[in-house]
Amino acid sequence: MVTLINRFTVHGDTDEFERVFATSSVFMCSQPGFASHRLVRSLRNPKVYVNVAEWQSVAQHQAAVARPGFADHMKELAALAAVDPDLYTPVLERAAADA
Repeated sequence: MVTLINRFTVHGDTDEFERVFATSSVFMCSQPGFASHRLVRSLRNPKVYVNVAEWQSVAQHQAAVARPGFADHMKELAALAAVDPDLYTPVLERAAADA
């Protein structure tokens, strides 16, 4: 399992960003190896969003971003926000029942 954490700082309209992101999300969710994602918005700075996506492997994520159509989604997002992505691997995870 690999985790993509992507921070977006929106310099355009946040409603438009959310619309474009939702379209991109549909594309990514349909790709082999996609497991889940969650988009959250900062309470302190409503122009900042963080997307946490889980993929079965780095190779599957790389294949998804190499597919036709992905670059178009990224161009649309880049027109509305600065994008700061990085891949991570789990180190420690706990749920409320584990506490």
